[in-house]
Amino acid sequence: MEEKLIEEVKGWVRDLVEVFVVLAVIIILSKIFLGANLLLPLVAVTSCSMYHGGSLLSGAGCQSHSGWDGWLDGRNISVDGLPFYYGFSKGDMIITVTPDGGGVLLPLFPETAVGDVVIYNRDKLHPGNEPIIHRVVGLVRVSDWRVEGVEGTLACLTIEGFNKTYIRHVRDCVEGGECFYRDYPDSGSFNLYITKGDNNPYPDQCGPNGGIALPVNERQLVARGWIRIPYLGWLKIALNEIIPL
Repeated sequence: MEEKLIEEVKGWVRDLVEVFVVLAVIIILSKIFLGANLLLPLVAVTSCSMYHGGSLLSGAGCQSHSGWDGWLDGRNISVDGLPFYYGFSKGDMIITVTPDGGGVLLPLFPETAVGDVVIYNRDKLHPGNEPIIHRVVGLVRVSDWRVEGVEGTLACLTIEGFNKTYIRHVRDCVEGGECFYRDYPDSGSFNLYITKGDNNPYPDQCGPNGGIALPVNERQLVARGWIRIPYLGWLKIALNEIIPL
């Protein structure tokens, strides 16, 4: 009886070791080939902010407010060929890749551009712990603490506002002043992003009470959306309800 119990325990240990080895291999390979700044290149979608409607595979509890493509077209941003053209929804799982085109064995993914869907960490001024997954609708290139160029739209913001306020926020972090970001660049040359959920009426940096985020600096980006897997994200949502993280 005792020998049987010992053999069972040994079997459990072997199974656990095999599971950990497989997980380690997956993590290592994902870092080498996908490069997202996450333990695993997977993000569960927990809101309806990127829902487009009309999907038979997802969208439980979501309502489409349409017009996402018209909003972009009206700001001279072409929607043709954009990633996630049909959107995604709460309960989906997104496979992610590097946000900056670097840190991978094969340079398969370019730097984040207008139209890409990014996952970014929140700043200190806005509540919440979960990263946000939204589309880039504007890109501000900063050189030596001044706006050097703009791509896409600034929406409700202005170049003057960036030069006087938002770039100053980053500079305060770098120079040891009051810092509104948890993650920030270490020099005066970097990118800032305007982001928007396709199913939201305003970009994250606009709307009531100034929006839900400051302009997103490049160090806040942890990944970029690549492939959508319907439904799989509900597993994480369910687990979070049972064991809040």
